[in-house]
Amino acid sequence: MNKVKFKQSTSDPCIFIRKEKRRKTIICLYVDDLLIAGSDPDEVKTVINLLQNEFEMSKSAPATEFLGLVFTPTELKLDQEEYIDKMLKCFYMSECKPCSTPLEPKRTPADFTNSELFEGPFLELISCRKPPGTELN
Repeated sequence: MNKVKFKQSTSDPCIFIRKEKRRKTIICLYVDDLLIAGSDPDEVKTVINLLQNEFEMSKSAPATEFLGLVFTPTELKLDQEEYIDKMLKCFYMSECKPCSTPLEPKRTPADFTNSELFEGPFLELISCRKPPGTELN
């Protein structure tokens, strides 16, 4: 990333920032996913070209989703619907009836810290981490 004049953020090692002539471009990198945002669309295209010259990259396209964030022309929202749908299909539960209150009233996930109710991919939904061996395709 230094070759293309990006500096790693001190607050998050997965974020890289480039400032050129009052234009700022930010790259968010997560494993093999990349999100590029910037104040100048032409500068973003330049950065994409520079990165494609340095690294093997698949075709770039405007972002519609990145790590649970959903992008539309008018909004940015946090949404795990796609992940939940994949998880339900993985466990053959996509036809199950929904329940509006999955826990007893006034109970929190902290009440079940050592319980197997929140193991596996369910743990990812409540604590934002992936337990080993729970990758969904």
